[in-house]
Amino acid sequence: MLSLLLVVALLLAACQQPPAIHAPVASAVSAAAQLRAEGEALMAGGNYAGAVEKFRQATDVEPTSVPLRFALGTAYSFLEKRPEAVAQLRWVMANAAVDAIEHREARRWLVRVGALVEPIPSLGGKLEVASTDSTKAESAAKGTIAGKTQWSGLDPTREPVRMNIALAGDEEGTRRVNRKTTVVLGGPYEFKDVPEGRYRVLGIVGEETIIWDEKVTVEAGKQAEVLLSQASSQAPRHVFPQAPKSEP
Repeated sequence: MLSLLLVVALLLAACQQPPAIHAPVASAVSAAAQLRAEGEALMAGGNYAGAVEKFRQATDVEPTSVPLRFALGTAYSFLEKRPEAVAQLRWVMANAAVDAIEHREARRWLVRVGALVEPIPSLGGKLEVASTDSTKAESAAKGTIAGKTQWSGLDPTREPVRMNIALAGDEEGTRRVNRKTTVVLGGPYEFKDVPEGRYRVLGIVGEETIIWDEKVTVEAGKQAEVLLSQASSQAPRHVFPQAPKSEP
């Protein structure tokens, strides 16, 4: 089966090991199924570039197919095209049933390669610093992180999209600093009194769909600007519903 074949491939890619896949080409009953079978065969033979092309063609035919998106992300991972693999596997997590093998294995790979922070601190409530870090945070030199969220084609006055901006420490000295704020997509965000050091700024929709994952360094007495735009996101273009075009 496609899922089991690609789960093995995905796990091996994350571990930087060569694949050991031996699967027959399945008989096709549609154009997408035929392309899927051809892609599987190419994956089994180690032709990952060829597999990517077949899976891309298949997703053009069936763009909402979770197995095909999972297959494409897996093939990308073997080519070490991490941004492309991350984008496809994040799409899988956002669209597959939580008990599906594709969802579970996509999440496992994303966490393993550092493309998914797990766990993200509670996303309900006010900005806060973990209590175990409070003494250090108060004594450390602090700065500010501020920015804006942007996504073309959205009209926040029509259908506001609420999302969470999370701040997570990205080095030993800041590891236990975790904060969050809720914003409307298209609006600004800000984290004040942030201890010096390296951090990740994450834009999260729902419980776990990461739209942005940007690195930033905070310096004492300064404000670091981090723009979260569509251009800097690895999420699929149509992850948000687009505003209808106005009539001529």
